Amino acid sequence: MSLKILVVDDASFTRDLIKRTLRRQFPACMVDEAVNGKKAQQMLSKTRFDMVLCDWEMPEMTGVELLKWCREQPNYQKEQVPFLMITSRGDKSHVIEAVQSGVTDYLGKPFSSEQLVNKVMSAAKKHNIDGKLASQKARPGSALGSDSSSAASLDILLGAGSKTTQVTPKVTAPSVTMKDVKIPTMVRFENKQFRCMVIKLSKQEGTLLIKSDDVIPAVLGQAVLDLEYQGQINRLNYYVQSVATTEKKHDSTFLTVTLVLIDQDDEKEAFMKSLFESL
Repeated sequence: MSLKILVVDDASFTRDLIKRTLRRQFPACMVDEAVNGKKAQQMLSKTRFDMVLCDWEMPEMTGVELLKWCREQPNYQKEQVPFLMITSRGDKSHVIEAVQSGVTDYLGKPFSSEQLVNKVMSAAKKHNIDGKLASQKARPGSALGSDSSSAASLDILLGAGSKTTQVTPKVTAPSVTMKDVKIPTMVRFENKQFRCMVIKLSKQEGTLLIKSDDVIPAVLGQAVLDLEYQGQINRLNYYVQSVATTEKKHDSTFLTVTLVLIDQDDEKEAFMKSLFESL
């Protein structure tokens, strides 16, 4: 039987990122989603899932509340089912609360595809279900192949000082070449448009310089970038991987934003390949 994984997050964009990565890396797995903790409870009661990935901060029911509920159920005890908490909160009191509630491990925001896969593999190994994952080969162009160069800017938290062995899937990730460029164009964050300068570009990533007085792009938020090649303008969908100031002061209006490509259709991939090779 295939491994069943439930992804719980109120942000559809984050759910989509996680589902896409897991389905491409572990194609035989069944990956389902819940928009909040209440919905997750209903799904967990009807279907026996082998692993849960859950956001910490959600309306109605937090990730920790769902975790506590799971550990009270006969079929979701800590020794039976791994529960991974996805969070940007690393203060000691919250870590202790989650550990005491029975969390298996943490995935810190923002995270790369490689970190997500490593955490799932590590949790599966702890519960002796890694064979189901390791035996399932990733499809060509899997998450590690396309996104492994996107290093996360937060360290992954480990529960209460415990040591977790990182298990690297046996997939060789090709190196991604990044070119220095100067491409003036437009980018949209949160429905607001900005002029920007693309200063680095690969087939999967782009680094922009923008001036923002009132809107700071949110990490893991969506971005739409206009790129032109041979008179054709393509609007490409990315997610925000990191944001940094260009000056050593907190109120700088000039920001460096790194984006990772979401689009996977053949037409846009061919467009990016032609554009990149022309640079």
